[in-house]
Amino acid sequence: MPFFSCKKVFCLLCALIMPGCFLSASAAEPVTAAITPPTVAPAISATADAVPAETSAPVAVLPTTPSATPPANVEPTAPEKDTVTAESIKAADIAPAPALLLESEEQKRAYASGVILAHLIEEQLAQQKSLHITLNKNILLAGIADTFTHQVKMSDNEIRQTMAVFDEQVRVLTQAQSEKKQAEDKVYVDAFLKREGVKKTKQGLLYHIDNLGEGSALKDTDTIQVSYKGTLVDGTVVDAPTIDNANEIFRVANMPPVLRDSVKLIREGGQVTVVIPPATLEKPKGGQDVSPLNTVVIYTISVVAVNRIN
Repeated sequence: MPFFSCKKVFCLLCALIMPGCFLSASAAEPVTAAITPPTVAPAISATADAVPAETSAPVAVLPTTPSATPPANVEPTAPEKDTVTAESIKAADIAPAPALLLESEEQKRAYASGVILAHLIEEQLAQQKSLHITLNKNILLAGIADTFTHQVKMSDNEIRQTMAVFDEQVRVLTQAQSEKKQAEDKVYVDAFLKREGVKKTKQGLLYHIDNLGEGSALKDTDTIQVSYKGTLVDGTVVDAPTIDNANEIFRVANMPPVLRDSVKLIREGGQVTVVIPPATLEKPKGGQDVSPLNTVVIYTISVVAVNRIN
């Protein structure tokens, strides 16, 4: 997504969304580590041969008869303190952009950059919430507005001290979360290894052939129709066809190495379960011994059909 077209925009994004640059949550609040599924890039990218689901029959809705008893007066529910409303935006002195101000390309770029920035902040707030850290969105908006209008209500020293405490809180919770996740992954892998028929490839993949299928082995030139799903140990789906229960068609040679090796273990009509430990994933540049995805990924792959090229 080409939104880092300017160094200033990039610096602004970093200042707002990097872990060390948040408005502080209360350090005195009790917090408990929680498991957050890491972002896992899909291992398969192909054109789905989707079959639309059947449309359910319309349901008839009977007209309601007005009640003879007048309804009781119900007071409207007040919005939560951290809910962003039109009033809170106005209080933060942030004016919505009129439609007439979005006519030129320059105006659209500025507005689009703001939308992207808000999405990134929302994602970061969601990740913090998984650590039981909740920042008030209205106060966050006020901080942004005050910065642009040069009316910041905290000194530079107060900001540095607040963020130092917050950084340490995030670090401790993130480490506890990671350790718990790794322990759960280890329990799963150990249990999987004890299953009868489980084998290990040279690349370190653990696999179990649920159904070998029929026919000859797959070749790089074959085009296959595949049903697949990649999940974490807790069941979170991290990779699957765009349309539920749809198959995808792609050439074997074009698959990522891990999945290409997996489908070659079975035949047409077969199914294999593959457990991918973090050590088998591609490591970042620089020769570091830390996987970019420090989690176990479990794939269930079925070869539905094979089109062979002689």
